[in-house]
Formats: sequence, C-alpha cells, structure tokens
Amino acid sequence: MKRKFIFLVVLITLMSAASGRLPAQSQAGDAERILARAIELHQAGDIESAIREYQSYLTLNPKHVEARSNLGASYARVGRYQEAIEQYTQALAADGRNTSIRFNLAVAFYKASQISLAAKELNQVVTAQPDNLNALLLLADCHLRLGQNKKTVELLTPLEGKHSDNKALAYLLGTALIRDNQMEAGQRILDRILRDG
Repeated sequence: MKRKFIFLVVLITLMSAASGRLPAQSQAGDAERILARAIELHQAGDIESAIREYQSYLTLNPKHVEARSNLGASYARVGRYQEAIEQYTQALAADGRNTSIRFNLAVAFYKASQISLAAKELNQVVTAQPDNLNALLLLADCHLRLGQNKKTVELLTPLEGKHSDNKALAYLLGTALIRDNQMEAGQRILDRILRDG
C-alpha cells in the first residue's frame, strides 16, 4: 500500500513537471487568471459576474486586500451595501491605514442610511487626509443629517474662501448656518447659489 502511494506521488510530480508547472504554481496561476477576469468584468460593467469571480478568487486567496475591496465596490455598485460593508471591514482589518478603503466603507454606510457610522469613518479619513474635499463634504452632510449644525459650520467655514465656487459646500454651510439660527449669514450664502445658478 505504501509503495502504491509513493508511486502515485512520484507520478503526479513527474506529470506536473512535464507540464512545466507544479500543483502550487498551477493554482497560483489559476488564481491570478480569476482575479484578472474579475477586474476585467468589473471594468466592463458586468458586476454580477465580477462578484462571482472575486468570490472565487478570495476562496483561493482570502487575505488579498485589493480583491476584497473590489468585491466591496462591486456589491456597492449593485446596491448590496451590507455585503459591501462586510467586505470593506474585512479589508480594513488587514490594512487599517488604507484611507481609500475607509472612504469607500463610509460611503457604503452612508448609502445604507447608517449615517453615524459613516461619520465615524469619515472623521478618520479627514484626520489622515485633511485636504480630501469629498470626505469633508460627505462628513459635513452626515453632521447636517444628524442635526449637528455647529459641527457642519465648524468644518466648512474654513473652506469657504478657498472653495467659494463649490455649490455643494455653499449649500451645506448655508443650510447649517440657518439651522443654527445664523439666518443672515446662511441666507447670504444660499442666495449666492441662486444668483450664480
């Protein structure tokens, strides 16, 4: 029995060597082809197929942060926000300093109407990237939705001069000022949006 087993192992090894690849190399090559296909499908807009390919790849390579993040992005794109949140959370567990993944997690929380969790993640993004205007505006909107008007005003007032042509910033700041009973200042900002179109 032992001889048959050894013969079988030797035979498999020789066959693998004859094909130019060992089993581990074959599996790694297959995994990379699956990942390349997933990315290709994702970029082509075939999101459901991309999801299946990312899942297949992650069964072979579960610690691949970018693939997990891409799977999260695919889920988010088709409105499956809870699954996106799970994937982004797993990716961040492996790479906690990745602000792009953290921002995407915040957006998924936001779209899932989990505004306080979105704000928590966005605070970390803004701390790491204080000039990230998209993160700042989304955080300001979270504060506004949570009724934290003063926080919105404090966050956006320093940016008003530098981004005076940004209508989203003006709308958020003007609305927060009005809700904070600073009617004149808020109305002046909102009037500027209406005047400039």
